[in-house]
Amino acid sequence: MDICLRLFIFAFNQIQVNKFTAFVVVLFCLVLLSPARAQDIMRDRDGNSYKTLVISNKVWMAENLNVSHYRNGDAIPEAKTSADWDRYSESRTGCWCYYDFSPGNGRKYGKLYNWYAVNDSRGLAPKGWRVPQDVDWLVFTNIPKEGDRPGRGMKSQSGWGTGKDDCSGSNDTGFDGLPAGSREIDNFMGIRLLGHWWCSTESEVNFARIRTLACFSDDLWLQTCLKQCGNSVRCIKD
Repeated sequence: MDICLRLFIFAFNQIQVNKFTAFVVVLFCLVLLSPARAQDIMRDRDGNSYKTLVISNKVWMAENLNVSHYRNGDAIPEAKTSADWDRYSESRTGCWCYYDFSPGNGRKYGKLYNWYAVNDSRGLAPKGWRVPQDVDWLVFTNIPKEGDRPGRGMKSQSGWGTGKDDCSGSNDTGFDGLPAGSREIDNFMGIRLLGHWWCSTESEVNFARIRTLACFSDDLWLQTCLKQCGNSVRCIKD
């Protein structure tokens, strides 16, 4: 901030001398002070690449996690049927699946993980990254302009809603939140209508916290969810 203040003063003094120099300095500071801006590409254990962004000096993934191995190289079991999902979750074994068990959904929305994969000591997040706690998400509440709700700026600009009912957001933050839905105890629910992301924060023995974006709301919700359910994951850099 102090650097930009000095540069602004310099730019002001340059206006009458060199307007182009003044313009470049002001543009640089606007980018530097922006609360959300694009960052480098990140790669996971499988070699998948992800766009990232900076929110209040924190680097976040701008896409849903799609990895099938833990950080140490061990495979995360894939649930290909409801019976598979039940077996892994009831034994508190980390696993993942695609929505409706369809790989086509994975290409757009990433994988859905149960919380046991999130909490596995072998590490779901890539090296140097972690699954955010519930409080890490508070940075997004400081982004909207007065009168706006945080969820609108976090939702992607397309893909929300069904038919003519488009409830997409502005994606002002660059988070590009997608309505990937979730795997519930005995079915899938909410694709195109809801996006749920695990927090690393437990709330009770059988529950952990999630952050939710919804078609019917422009808020960022904090909820609790059974650990056996499957939700999307974003990671934050340590």
